[in-house]
Amino acid sequence: MRDTSVPIPRHYGEVVNSITPVGQSTPPRRRVSHPTVRMVLDVVVVVAGVALLVWGIVGMASPTITCRGAEMHPGDTCFKATYTATRSNTVQTYEQRRRSIAQSRPTVIGLGAALTAFGAVMSWQSVKTRRRDHSSDNPIGP
Repeated sequence: MRDTSVPIPRHYGEVVNSITPVGQSTPPRRRVSHPTVRMVLDVVVVVAGVALLVWGIVGMASPTITCRGAEMHPGDTCFKATYTATRSNTVQTYEQRRRSIAQSRPTVIGLGAALTAFGAVMSWQSVKTRRRDHSSDNPIGP
């Protein structure tokens, strides 16, 4: 049994706990940082945002209205699908489905713009941090 009356020495940057014997220390655990992976993920967010933005502006401008893969035309109806069934008692007309798409268009465009802006800011922060880290590697100075 270990004598608990002897205080454990604490050193800056060393992890010492009650199990660590006196005189033995463990190196501090550092969070592993992968700036390249972070940058790639930031770029993926930007690309996804741009894709949503383009789809909202171009793809939803004059969409083809379909009912389970079959193209609909004015006057056609479709049984609305739910999460639990492919057919419900609710019927939607061509006009209702077209209006639904038109109402969701601003949301898709706004989400695409927000995602693009967020990814761009995160990418800029990654580049800024990477430049700062690389400039301090010089032994002469910044």
